[in-house]
Amino acid sequence: MPCQDVLALTASKNLSFYARDMEFYYKEKRAETLPGILRTFDAQNVLYDRQKQLTLAAFLAETLKSESTARQTLLAQVPTLSRDGKRTLAWAVHLAQLTDEAALMSQLLDQRDTVLLQQIRQNPTPLLQWDITSEKTVLQMYWAAYTASGNVAYLDAIIDAALRYADLNSSGRQNDPAFPVSQTAAASLYEMSPRHEAVQSRVEQRLKGLSGPQAETLRTVLRK
Repeated sequence: MPCQDVLALTASKNLSFYARDMEFYYKEKRAETLPGILRTFDAQNVLYDRQKQLTLAAFLAETLKSESTARQTLLAQVPTLSRDGKRTLAWAVHLAQLTDEAALMSQLLDQRDTVLLQQIRQNPTPLLQWDITSEKTVLQMYWAAYTASGNVAYLDAIIDAALRYADLNSSGRQNDPAFPVSQTAAASLYEMSPRHEAVQSRVEQRLKGLSGPQAETLRTVLRK
């Protein structure tokens, strides 16, 4: 791989693609930590930011689907949440495809959130229907969903985006609208693979049978 491409991936070392608390959950899978994760984000006053709001929402949505106690413990936090905290939980409810979504929205949102509610309803579910190369926020949502669930479908979508970067870069199509996020997907894999055995193992599996720029990109991710 050309030197500039290696440097592009190496630059990812200073990027944070998901929160420390999410990584802890990924490693330990302790459901009792979920309310604390939500409260911590809310107390830090970072959920006004759309990117952080949607990233946490994607994470919480996966826990709502997979953890039997998550619904009760997370919804119990509603009275103490800020408006942004409630809006984040509303997104999570939608992404989790809960059957009583409409009733829960009435608890989480008020008349000031009419536009937000329209936005929520206009976005598809499940999350895997969101275009990962459309913007970096969606890429981060995929990482968050993966850390919450371990669902390899999210990881494969990130790897697919990295392979798209390889194709676009090798063919000189750096001006393609999908290029920036695809490049960031490759960079995120470069950062995550050495930190998590499951990520590294999946990248190694996907490398088998590949050749050319795609193989070189995954070898760089794996530091081979």
